[in-house]
Amino acid sequence: MLKYLFGRRSSYLNTETIDKVQSLCRSIENEIDRSNLHREIVQLFDRLLKSHSNKSPRSILQEHMNFSINKGLSQTHSQGVFLDYGQINKAGQLVAIYPGTIYRRHIDPLLLPSIRNRFLLARKDALIIDGRDRGLSRSIYLSCHARYPSYDKTWLSQDVFLHKNPLTLGHYINHFPSDGLPNVTYHEFDFNFNDNAYDLYRFVPNVRYTDTDMGDNDKGMPSVVLISLRPIKQGEELFSCYLNIIQGNEKS
Repeated sequence: MLKYLFGRRSSYLNTETIDKVQSLCRSIENEIDRSNLHREIVQLFDRLLKSHSNKSPRSILQEHMNFSINKGLSQTHSQGVFLDYGQINKAGQLVAIYPGTIYRRHIDPLLLPSIRNRFLLARKDALIIDGRDRGLSRSIYLSCHARYPSYDKTWLSQDVFLHKNPLTLGHYINHFPSDGLPNVTYHEFDFNFNDNAYDLYRFVPNVRYTDTDMGDNDKGMPSVVLISLRPIKQGEELFSCYLNIIQGNEKS
């Protein structure tokens, strides 16, 4: 995966460092049980759906998964994402979701929204997620959401306490610094709920730029989630690797 499709690689990312990080990510991703991951997401979304009005989504996340995330002042950038409650107990745990508009590379018109955009995340299947929550990207998401109103748009708010889904901060997770290693990794995931659970799509923070054929609709909504690479303590900043390749051996 290359998050900054049009950005520059950090000077400290030599071949040895990249190989070390990718080996770490592969070792965790190869152990991920996608059925369990799907079940975990369904259970969380179901609790959010059935929650009483006096409980915030963040409170439900804290009760259900014993952690929550929030934005704060990063040690490497102006903003980052931190574990502000509880802890991640093990590697392989769901930590965040990457929101945004889904584009098909070389098919959908991405040129204008890509200008000076550091929130473009590429999947291995030639889909690109634009996670920028401002400017033209924001307008495009809202326009697409008008066609697909069953999906979540509250992630566009700068106030995380207004988010219906408390995991939708994956786009603000920074690249790991030169004196450390990532503690989360990107993992391709498709939200696909059966007819009885269709209401759970209201917590999915993605929309497609264009209508698709039936084959793609059967696949559900493509997205990316972030998975822990190790236990994470309260107060730690979350770091990923922008040059990490999702679930594959190819190199970007």
